[in-house]
Amino acid sequence: MSWIDAAFIFLEKAWLGTLVGIIGLIAGIVAYIWSRRRTSLGYVHLGEHLLGGASEKLPSAIQVQYNGINIPRLTKSVLILWNNGENTVLGNDIVARDPLRLVVGDDGEILSASVLKATREFNDFEILKKPENAPNEVAFTFDFLDANDGVVVEVLHTSSSRKPMVKGTMRGLPKGVRNMGQFARPKPQKKKRSGPVAAAVSVLSHPYVLACAGFLFAVYGPRPTFPSDPKLYNGVMGGMGGFFGMWVFTTWSARRKYPKSLHLESLE
Repeated sequence: MSWIDAAFIFLEKAWLGTLVGIIGLIAGIVAYIWSRRRTSLGYVHLGEHLLGGASEKLPSAIQVQYNGINIPRLTKSVLILWNNGENTVLGNDIVARDPLRLVVGDDGEILSASVLKATREFNDFEILKKPENAPNEVAFTFDFLDANDGVVVEVLHTSSSRKPMVKGTMRGLPKGVRNMGQFARPKPQKKKRSGPVAAAVSVLSHPYVLACAGFLFAVYGPRPTFPSDPKLYNGVMGGMGGFFGMWVFTTWSARRKYPKSLHLESLE
């Protein structure tokens, strides 16, 4: 058999057209994501009650003071704000009548707000003085934020709500700063092993390699002789597919949603 005959036999495979279509779809999605240009700011948050709880204040027999003022509870909220688009965001586009600001619940007061980490000092991110008429708010400003530029801000306050918000208006951001929800604490990174065995394991365990191996096995691998009932076989395969889909969704939703440059060990 010549190589031309072998090529024609290969091209007659029923699954080849499906594979080409899937590859084309994936290539189109990748090309779109690669070429898009968005203007966007996003943030994630995490909070905990250091003293007191969400429903109850500290007992009257216990007095806690901050700068000589009695406080009903002490809550710490960490907020990670960054440019999650592709276009540069300029601080000059902040509307003066509705500045960007960190806001906690109406039942609390912001005691302090400090920057724990910034991607670049030249962004000139600055937390402004707390207004007297809004004790649960504090404004902030910056010079510019390129893609993935951002800050980690710690807010100490007395609100029962642990979820801070970012409010305000910017030109070019009609929907405002995007709240991407609470982030999961990432697991501590283990030390990576070195050597040829570790390199081989790393390559072979890559999702793309596993996907290619699974596809080749499905096409050229042996066909199972059980179960004999096609409906039962389809049910088993459907269940396995559903379980795998749930695992992928759970892993994707629990991923770290902020740039690695803003990671802190204290967030683990």
